[in-house]
This record gives sequence, structure tokens and C-alpha cells, in this order.
Amino acid sequence: MLSVAQIGLNTADLPGSLQFYSDAFGFANAGAQTLWGQWARVQGTDDTARSIIWWLVGRQKRFQLELFYHTRPKQRPLRADWKPNDLGWVRFGVAVADFDRALEAFKWHDVPLAGDIIKVDGLRRAAVRDPFVGAMLEVMEDGPAFKPRQGAPAGKGPAFVYATSSVSDLDGARSFYRDDLGAEIVPLEGLHVPAHEALWGLPGAAREGFLARFGDVHLEILRYTNPKGRPKPADYRFSDQGITNVAFGPRRRADSQAVLDRLMAKGLKTPYLVDAGDLLAFYIVDPEREIELATVTEDLEEPLGFVPKAPFFGAKD
Repeated sequence: MLSVAQIGLNTADLPGSLQFYSDAFGFANAGAQTLWGQWARVQGTDDTARSIIWWLVGRQKRFQLELFYHTRPKQRPLRADWKPNDLGWVRFGVAVADFDRALEAFKWHDVPLAGDIIKVDGLRRAAVRDPFVGAMLEVMEDGPAFKPRQGAPAGKGPAFVYATSSVSDLDGARSFYRDDLGAEIVPLEGLHVPAHEALWGLPGAAREGFLARFGDVHLEILRYTNPKGRPKPADYRFSDQGITNVAFGPRRRADSQAVLDRLMAKGLKTPYLVDAGDLLAFYIVDPEREIELATVTEDLEEPLGFVPKAPFFGAKD
């Protein structure tokens, strides 16, 4: 089975995002790179594009937050009236052992809660709108009752629990994640019930969907019927602010190639292949199918930002 290796985030303030995720959750510095020239074409841009990439890691091996700051083409903000039911990747959740630390960091960064703090099985949850990426972010208190249901590993440091995609075609999405990517499909209520929509400012929202489970990470796939999700702007670019995609990181090139063959047979599109030795990497940019695959062999873990490096100056721990 594939495993989720990354969530890609386009930030309007790269240093701000690094401080925010370090302060609030304890994510660790895993280094940086730049993207330009032909390698930038993997995101559907041309050779003149350029951006900075920075990676953060928590306690899960071979999982990272990937933060992009694009300067060419210049990043455009999310629409002013964006809501977390609009189509695309809209939300993700992180489990933390020190929930109070997260709340204190939200106050320091002047980031208000989107709804009330609630308890699920005695453990607290809250949500904020990321001040620099613009998407919704749920913080989930870690504890003994959390691990059996969510599958997140216990231990020090934050754990990525899920990412949410809002779609218009639920049956097509189910086939994509189950048949093309090999996910185990499980009931939606294992992660959230309808009342939880109030956490991110959608009280009373009507939605249906499923969870696509990949190891210790869930992808929550929803179709909102009230309020109905709106499509991305017709001129949307992968350099625009927000969550760009989730990525899978097979260890073997052959596994990446097998997925690529299945997706191409379905008519999905990849703007550019990075094909260099053991590394095979590509994006799928079709609406409601925004994913990335990159072969991550053991020797690529450090240069591709899966290994913690020196702490940030000023990091709390």
C-alpha cells in the first residue's frame, strides 16, 4: 500500500509559516531547496518559474510538511470569500501532546479559533485558519484514546493525522482512491461527525463522504451539499496560496511507475516527469485529483527533507 509522505502548502510568508509550525506544534527544521528551470515544470509552470521549498518534520518517519514560497509566477492569494467547503484540498489535522502550547502559540500569533474547543473521547480539538497558507488546520490533543481509532503513532513531536479534499464527484473520487491508489475505504464517522463542521466555521453543513486510509494517515474526501462547494477559479495556478496537494512516497521506482501507468490509462495528466536514476516524480493536476508521487529511496530521505537538521534559532525545543 502507498503511504502519504507529504502535504504541500503554498505560503504567503515563508519565515512566518516556519515560526508558526515550530511554535504551535513543534515541527522540526528539515532543510530547504530551490526550484527553477526544467524541474519547476513538474508543477505545470514553465522554465522561468522559481520558488523556495522548506521542509518540516514531526514524529512520523518519512512524512513532511512541504512549504513553497513562489516568486515567479508571483503567488496569488486565496479568494477573499474562500470557505473550507470550496473544492480542492481545504483542511488538515495534526495531533499534539501539548495542546495548551498550541493554544498559547495561536494567541501569540494573533490567530483566533474558528469555533469552540470541543472534546472527543475526553481529548480536546480546535481549529484555526492558517494565517499564511489560508487553509483550515485542526489541532487534536494526543492521548491513549486517540491512537487506536486514528492510527497516529504515539511519541514525542507532532503527528499528521489527515487531510481533507472537497469534491463534486464522490463516486469518481472513491474509485480514484480505492482502485487507482489502493486505499482502504472506511466510514467517514471514524474521524469526524457532522457536528464537528462547526469547528472550522461550517455549523449545520450537510456533507457526505468517506475516509481513504493509507497507513497512519487518512484522506477525508467530502462532498458538501449545503453549502455547496465552489470550484477553483478558472485561472487557478499551482503557485497560488493554499494547500496544493498530498504526496505519496514509495521506496521503489517500480511502485511509482505502476501508479503512473494506471493513472495515465485513466486519462489523467501530468505536466512533467522528473526521471533521474532511482527518482521518478510527478504531479497529477486534474481537478479533484491533485496528488504527487515521488520515489523516496533511503538515500534520498536526507536530501529530500525527511530528516531533521539543526533547530531553528529561537525554537522552543
